[in-house]
Formats: sequence, C-alpha cells, structure tokens
Amino acid sequence: MTRFALTLEKLGFFKDTIMETIVSTYDERGRPNAAPMGVIAIEPRKILIRPHVSSSTYRNLMANRCAVVNVTSDPVMFFYTAFKEANIGGSAPLDWFEKAKTVNAPRLKSADAIIEVSVSEIKPSNFFAEFSCDVKFVWASKVLPRAYCRAYFATIEAIIHATRVKSFLTSNSAEREKAASLINLIKHYQEITNRVAPNSKCSEIMANLIGMIESWEQNEGLR
Repeated sequence: MTRFALTLEKLGFFKDTIMETIVSTYDERGRPNAAPMGVIAIEPRKILIRPHVSSSTYRNLMANRCAVVNVTSDPVMFFYTAFKEANIGGSAPLDWFEKAKTVNAPRLKSADAIIEVSVSEIKPSNFFAEFSCDVKFVWASKVLPRAYCRAYFATIEAIIHATRVKSFLTSNSAEREKAASLINLIKHYQEITNRVAPNSKCSEIMANLIGMIESWEQNEGLR
C-alpha cells in the first residue's frame, strides 16, 4: 500500500464512499471560495469531485484545475461555507484561509486535515460535472480525540439538507414535496440538537437554518 493510500484511509477515505468535506478554490480574481461537498476516493491517489455546473466551485475548477479538500467536523465551518449570505460581506472570512503548499488553491487553516489535488480528467454534464483529481499533498493535524455529541452530526446533516431545500422550493410540485420532507428532517435534527446541546453553537446554527428556510418559504408564497 502506498503512503498516500495509507494516509487517505487513515483519514476515513475508503474507495467508492462519499465523504463530506469542504472544497476550497480560488476564483478568477484570486479570492478564496469554499463549499461543502461530498467527494469520493476512486483510487489510492485519486479523488472524484462532482460540483453542480452552476456553482462557483465548478467554474474555479475549470479555470484553475486544482483544489484543496478540507476535512473537518466543525458545523460552524460547514454552515458559513454553505451559506455565504450568512457572512458579513457575503463570503467566508479571508483569515480562515491560507495558500496551499503544492497547488494554486486556498486551504482552511483550522481544518483537521487537508488534501491538495490537481485535476487530471473532466467529464462534462448538464448538471454535475465529474473532476478526477490526483492527490498531490496530504496533511493532518494532531488533534486530540473529541467525545461524540449527537448535535455535531445533526447540525452538519441539517446544513447539507438545507443546501437542497432552497432550490427544491423554487421548482415544481414534486420537488417541493422533497423540500417538505427535508424540512421535516431538519426540524427533527433541531429537536435533537436543542435537547443534547442547548445554548450552543450548534443550536444557534439550527435556529439560523430554520429562520432561513422560513424566509425562503415566504418568498415562494408558501407561508
């Protein structure tokens, strides 16, 4: 087994398994962009990234042919990179980022681990393009083990679901039914979070998510 394969497996990246990460890239003006994204280890030294073709990540990967896959379990980072409008100025704070070591992309300073990648192959699509990426550099911090709290899992799951709700609400009735199902899940996760971690960053994020969803519903005349 190669050093990269061993490192990726230690980070939890197993073949053909979707791992929730935050992918960071530079835009055409050299500004950092980061977005939560599921990625897949398809070979010991190759990762697949599948951004929507309307996303900034897609445009930046097309332009720069590289990215950083940031590994973290911090709900705060997932929230503020998923919903740019929640940040002052409409983007994640610049001091969250630093330049990667081997590729022209930013990395999140507080990530538990980072994987720097370069694009080797692109498969276009009308919806989700596929970027096969070669692993160029892997780094992991020496973080202490953290006791498991259901609020962290629940909050990150809710954030991921919420990224789909807004687009579903603006679509046809079938998609709106999907949105309603996801909203119910998010509310369930909020109940868990408020029970196990009241007055925490997680409960604050959950309240913000519910507020955002209510505003989306109001904009679509659903409330």
